[in-house]
Parts: sequence; C-alpha cells; structure tokens
Amino acid sequence: MRHPPSGSVLSRRHLLRTGGAAAALALAPACASSGSGPRSAGWQAIPPYSLQAPDPKRAAYLERELAAHRKRSAYGIQPLVSSNDTSAAMAKLLLQASQGRAPDIAQVDSYIFGRVARYAQPIGPHMERLGLKPADWFPSMRREMEPRPGDIRGLQFTSDLRVLYYRKDLVRTPPADWDEMTGMAEPLARRGYSVLYPAGRSEGAVTTTLWPAYWSRGAELFDRAGEPAFVSGKGYDAMLSCLQAVQRSVDAGVSPRRVAGYDQEDDENPDIVAGRVAMFLGGSWQAAALDGLMKDENFFRRWGVAPMPTLGGGRHVSATGGWMWAAFTKDEKKIAAGLDWVGSAYVSDRGMATWCSLGGYLPPRQSIYERDEYKQDPFTPVFRDHIVRYGRARPSDRKYQDVSHTMQIALSSVASGTAGATEALDQALGRLVG
Repeated sequence: MRHPPSGSVLSRRHLLRTGGAAAALALAPACASSGSGPRSAGWQAIPPYSLQAPDPKRAAYLERELAAHRKRSAYGIQPLVSSNDTSAAMAKLLLQASQGRAPDIAQVDSYIFGRVARYAQPIGPHMERLGLKPADWFPSMRREMEPRPGDIRGLQFTSDLRVLYYRKDLVRTPPADWDEMTGMAEPLARRGYSVLYPAGRSEGAVTTTLWPAYWSRGAELFDRAGEPAFVSGKGYDAMLSCLQAVQRSVDAGVSPRRVAGYDQEDDENPDIVAGRVAMFLGGSWQAAALDGLMKDENFFRRWGVAPMPTLGGGRHVSATGGWMWAAFTKDEKKIAAGLDWVGSAYVSDRGMATWCSLGGYLPPRQSIYERDEYKQDPFTPVFRDHIVRYGRARPSDRKYQDVSHTMQIALSSVASGTAGATEALDQALGRLVG
C-alpha cells in the first residue's frame, strides 16, 4: 500500500471545495478493492474503455487481447470498472491516490493528470522495455505525460481536439472568428439553420466553447501563483468577450437557447442529423459518429472542417484531450504486468492503431498515423495538422476544477438568457475570489 507524503492527503472538505459536486461521489465505496492479490494486477478503466464497453466491437477486441495476455503472462489482470461519470471517477481516483489506495493501473483523464502525477510511479524504464519512444508522442502530449523532464509517469493512448464544422452547401468560406460566424449565420438562421455549441454546466462545454476562444486572445487561465488570471485586466476583458460572443449569438437567434442544456458535444448530434444545423463547434470524434448516424448521406462529403473561431481574428487555438494509463503500485512486478497488458492492447503500434480505429480517436503517437491498421477518415489529416498547429491542453492547476465549474455556470446562464455576460462573469468571480 502506498502512503502519500506528509500533508498530502486530501480532506473531505478540501475535496468538495476543489472538485465541486462531482467530487462528493468520490467518497463512495470503490467498485472493487485495489488489492488484486500477489499474482495479479488491478486494472481500472471507465466503462467505454473496459470489458463492459457498450460497443460490441470494442468489448470483443479487449476480451481477445486479455485472453492472449493471460496465456503469455505469469501475472493475471483483475478488471476494475469506475463510473461513467468521468468527473466523479477522476475525483475519486485523486482521493484514492492521495491516500495511497489507488488501483495498480488506472485510466486517468489527461487534463487531470498533472494533479495525479505525483502519486504515480515513474514508468520510463518500462516504456523502453516495451519499445515505446517518448519522442513519438506529440510534444504537447508528451509534456502532459512528463511532469518533470525525463520523469515519465503516464502513457497517453488516445487524443482528441475541437474544431468548427460547417456545411459546405450553406457556408462557402468558414468564418475565422465568432463575430464573423454570427454575422454569416443570421440569414441562415432565418431559413431554419442554426449554429450549435455546448453551453451547459459541464467540462465539455467550457473546453469547447470558452477556453479556445479565451486562449485566442493570448490570455491565460491562471497566473504564476496559480490564481485565476481573469479577475481583472487582459484576462477579464478576454473572458468577458467570450461570454459576450455567446450572448450575441443567442440574442441574434443564430444559436437556440437550448444550447444551455447541451452538456456534451454529442448532445448536438440529433439536430445535425436532422439537417437543421449550418455550423457547430465540436469534437474530432463526432465526425465518424455522425457519418454512422447519417444513413442516407455521407457526412464527410457534405461537411467541412476548419480551425476553431477566435475572438478578433487572433491565433486559432484548439483544446486537446485524451486518456492516459498510470501505475500507482510500488510493486514492480505488478507495474510490469499491468503495463504489458495496457501496452499491448492500447499503446503498442498495433494496439493503439486498432483501439483508436475502433473508438474514432486520434492517436497521440505520430507514427501510428502511418500504420495500415489505423483506419483514417477524410478529416484525419486535418485533425492531425490541428493538433500540431493549434492544440493546447487544459491546465492542471489545483484550482482548475473550481474555475471550470464556476465558468460552466456563467456560460450556461448567458446562453439561457438568465444573466447577461457582465453579470454572469462578475457573479463567477464573486464565487471564485469572494
């Protein structure tokens, strides 16, 4: 059992303060004990990435791979499944890790990894043993895996990013910024075509709708002391501009107020499939999903993809994401067994190419794009280019969850019309800095 450094255990009060409502669920009992026995390693994944995946193809692939691993390994793998509520699952994992009782091998959301990394074990020697070269990961993702130079503690195995999708028969040239997007969409709105983006009270909403636009103004979410950087000055002006852009969009009738209830990018899909959308801000994974949902047409022929709109025509920025594996046991044999398993199924050349193809994910390793096993779609080269040119990870500052939850409320309030941009931002700052 690992024990954290003195003073590092998270209290119930601290967890609730820093993790929001989702963190409350972190105090619930685990799905299974992390004590996986002397000859087996515990492996925890969220349901879609586990043997319980709702997609039969994913589940069948993992069952085959796990059966093959059992034949070649002296150590067994004990599957543990966390919650479908990823915010709650990550809050729980952070608590477990801080108390030295995290699973042997666990799936970690990349944006939270910076806060979990100090509890994870170094895995650089294991990467070398598995033939994995850190330089193969996109630089922005390698920085997430490596909290300090040369100290690799996570294996990122999927990636994603946000883009602007537009219907090519309705939009000849995609807009570069929010005001251009709203102005271009007004005549389309009168014909029944809307612009969608998630604006609900969720991580997906701020990651897609707020952060890229905010970053395009050259502003940072946190200052060097780790405090919110939009309390005043340049940061305040940039965040206010983001909320004002959303307000103009809904006030002009370009975006329906129901976007305030869109918690995830996938919530947009029914309207898109119904043919009522001219443009939408969404995730890279949606392209393949929508193509599968559109039985009578080809999504890739009808739709185009462009960089995320900026605020004022500045530098385009896209928020990236993805998932990692991390080891929390000090037992080197368990680490080796667990990494052999996830390495083979998710991270190896064949494993990553197959898993990312099955799930519609972007590989975080650059060489995988050249492999025959990786099934690309027509937008994959664009997505890869956007990762390199525009990709940016969310910060892992200790107050990130507070900022995210508070700005989710502000965004949803503006989109629903219950508060104006200035009022919503000032209320958010009142909650953050009181």
